[in-house]
Amino acid sequence: MYSVTGRIQAIKQPKGGYLPASSFIAKQYDDGKNLNAEENVHGSLVGLAVDYLTRYGLTKDLVDSFRISLIGANILGKSEYAVNLLANVATGDIASAVKLTAFDAVFRAGIMNISVPSPDAATVENVDIMVRRGINFLESKGFVVKAGFTFEGGYTDTVSSGDGDYLTKDSLIDFKVLRGKITSQHTLQLLMYYLMGLRSIHTEFKAVKYLSIFNPRKNIEYRFPTKKISESVISEVSTKVIGY
Repeated sequence: MYSVTGRIQAIKQPKGGYLPASSFIAKQYDDGKNLNAEENVHGSLVGLAVDYLTRYGLTKDLVDSFRISLIGANILGKSEYAVNLLANVATGDIASAVKLTAFDAVFRAGIMNISVPSPDAATVENVDIMVRRGINFLESKGFVVKAGFTFEGGYTDTVSSGDGDYLTKDSLIDFKVLRGKITSQHTLQLLMYYLMGLRSIHTEFKAVKYLSIFNPRKNIEYRFPTKKISESVISEVSTKVIGY
């Protein structure tokens, strides 16, 4: 059994991908801000911090936003330390948020020898700018119906885990904090979320008209209308990739 991302890595897509990245329409946003060129924390942790802080900014639910990190800390017996970090996050301490995300790897990948980073001022400033971009972007899309959701009813014997980022009244949105462009792996992940969502207990997916990837590092949205997904792609991804 695979997670969504694990399944994507295990299969070979046709040339260009099931849903080519080039078919997504890019829209550049401008907030007048420039990110610092260097960060002293791995990009994956920066991305998680941006995702979780954006979610917290929208939902005001601190515990749920950092749920995976807290579970990971608990596995390592570091719950008290994690709770203290969470309390700091509540006061606006971005550095503590970045430190807390290090525990995600314990739950997601079973890595037990994690190293808690110490983000510098440039990294903290970048995270702050990207979180503001994320919140502004989502608010421009209207009411967020769901944030940080799973796909109960949509999993299979092949794909048994995976969780999405945001769902608005007409868009399924995935955040990707990338220095480069989106790839066919990113678009397939979003397509899998969409197809799994349609089979899940969440009826809101039936109203989704657009698949969207937002990169707060570049402040760019990539968007694709679901009506343009071919029946052959839907059929092949549903059966050969997800396992319906």
